[in-house]
Amino acid sequence: MPSPNKGGEAMPIQWFEAKEREGQASLTSHYITLNTVASVPFQLAYKVQVGLDEKGNIVIEPLSKERVDRGDLDEYALQDISLKKSYSRISSVSLLRHIAETTGLTLNETVHSYKTWWNERENMLIIMIKEGGK
Repeated sequence: MPSPNKGGEAMPIQWFEAKEREGQASLTSHYITLNTVASVPFQLAYKVQVGLDEKGNIVIEPLSKERVDRGDLDEYALQDISLKKSYSRISSVSLLRHIAETTGLTLNETVHSYKTWWNERENMLIIMIKEGGK
């Protein structure tokens, strides 16, 4: 129900949403940080793999302990992911250096933010770097 204004008439109110609904990834030369929305698929991940898709976007795949323990993955391609209440983070200078060299991104101490998209069929988070940052 709209709130009345001083004249007693109903005044329309636009309510703000407190929760984020869009996934965001922030990249620097040291880490990839995922906001709360983008972090959801990684809540149960033991490790992650990071790569590039055919369009040149960054992809992150959550891996279970059982998947990692099978032993058929390159152990040097596995990354740790730190989960916090409001974000998650992959910290690796060498990984981010490789991403910068491969994609042409200039990564430094400045934060570059990108939209993310969860590909449910492939079970991967896509960081949309080819659409440009915010």
